[in-house]
Order: sequence, then C-alpha cells, then structure tokens
Amino acid sequence: MITFYTPERWHNWINQVKESKFKIDPTAEGLGREGIVFLDMEEDVILAVCKITGKLQNGMINREDAATNLEDMKAIVLAKVEPIDEDKDQMIESVQRALAAVFGAAECFIEGGYDGKADVEKTVLEASKAEESGDMDKAFELMGKAGALVLSGKKFDSERVFNEVPPDSFVAEGVDGLDSILAVLAGGIDYSDEADDEEE
Repeated sequence: MITFYTPERWHNWINQVKESKFKIDPTAEGLGREGIVFLDMEEDVILAVCKITGKLQNGMINREDAATNLEDMKAIVLAKVEPIDEDKDQMIESVQRALAAVFGAAECFIEGGYDGKADVEKTVLEASKAEESGDMDKAFELMGKAGALVLSGKKFDSERVFNEVPPDSFVAEGVDGLDSILAVLAGGIDYSDEADDEEE
C-alpha cells in the first residue's frame, strides 16, 4: 500500500520549528519570515490529505484504503508534541487545530456524508452558530461537511467568512484549514505513486 505520510516527515517539520527563531510579535502582521515554517508544515500535511481524497475521487484507491491512510496520518500529526517553548508550542497547537478540521473534512469526504449541492459559506456560518451555542459536536460535524465540499472542488470566499466568524474560535481556525485546502488544490497535485512520500 502507498504511504502518503510518515512520522519522519512530521518530525522533520517539528525539528525545523525547533531550529527557527520564531517569536510571537503581537504588533506584526502575519507570522514573519521565521513563522513561514508553520504555514509550510500545514500545507505539506494538507497536500498529503488532498492526495488521498484525490486518488479516491479518481478511482485510484478505494474507500477503505483512503480511510486507513487518513487515520494513520491523523495519528501522526495530531499526537501531542513535546513542549519546545511557549510561542512555538502555541503555534504548533494552532496548526494542529486547523488540521483537525482538515482531517474532519477528509473523513466526511471519504464517507460521502455530505450534500454535494450545499453552500460552503452557509455551512461554515451554521457551524459558527453551533459553536457559539456550545454545541461543539455539531460545529465539528458542519465544518467537516464544509471541508468535504471544498475537497470535492467547491470554492468559497474565505476572507468574507473570516470577517463573519469570531476570531480565535474553532470555526475560524477551521476556515484557515479550508482556505489552505483551496490553495493546495489550486496549485495542482501530482497523483503519481512515486510522488507520494517525497516531500519533506
């Protein structure tokens, strides 16, 4: 069976985080040059997720293989990371929360448990309402459905959605993950087997 992601690949990113001089700067816009590693590690995981869902969509793997690969990957990426320092730990946790939404999206996509005609933005806003009312299970389920729509090729205006959901919420971090899926899909994906585990 093809390996879409390995523990070594994730640990390589963690090592790059350790070696970076990243510090959270509340006055800066964005993460700065040292913070690019967090965007790259998130995008790298999403690329592997999109390869799984893309191969399933193209009939290159079956649902069972897709689900098994996704579970293996989820176990690697969402495992607790040994503390490094407060700023880096906070950013790794933020990346993991965004990726949790991406994995939820991929699970929903693989299971086919979503309405392909639904609207991404409306589904995200419903998730936000559920989060605000304290129903996190519903919020996670709806974000999974929104993400499955994105994985199936539907687009949405992430900036507009960001402005309509509370910052620092689960849904806001989920939108970040969905926005990254859009970017990865827009960049094009090589589905050839030999390309699956070459990225660092």
